[in-house]
Amino acid sequence: MASMTDKAEQRLGDDALPGERVLYGVLAFRTGGVRKTMVAGATGVAGAAGAAMMAAATSLKGGGFPAAPLKVPGRMITVLTDRRLLVYSIGGAFAAKPGKLLHAFPLDRVVWLPEPELIPGAAQALRVQIGIAGEGVLGFEFPRLKVNEGRNMINRLRRELPPEEEEPPEEAAEAAED
Repeated sequence: MASMTDKAEQRLGDDALPGERVLYGVLAFRTGGVRKTMVAGATGVAGAAGAAMMAAATSLKGGGFPAAPLKVPGRMITVLTDRRLLVYSIGGAFAAKPGKLLHAFPLDRVVWLPEPELIPGAAQALRVQIGIAGEGVLGFEFPRLKVNEGRNMINRLRRELPPEEEEPPEEAAEAAED
């Protein structure tokens, strides 16, 4: 049985950039989707709280991308290549595989990537928020059985990004004002 990464490599095919390699392909859900899928009649409060958290966190960054959440389906395949972050719809009648390409972001457009949040409980999920310059916030979560693979993918993405600029210490900022 082919892994999701292998399926993503096959699906990318001719759409791959020259020399581009698929590093990860992982099943994910829209923010709040794991709980909604596992708990019948869920109200989606986690999604609203997540959106509020995204808006608050992104306003602290000081710009660079809009705080609006990007539209994603209920279930998707997230793919990390050595050059881009891709989001595919789910294809396949019996086994999930990447379907239609919904988003393709060059890695240099990723401007914000906080530590993912592990949501505990029966509907365990690893919630991820990624700020994309000029686009908004890409939010999704990896379900319980994909948490480790999802964490590995996000850690690899973090290593591909340039180091964040450090904030000056308060004393230095105050001294600069004088």
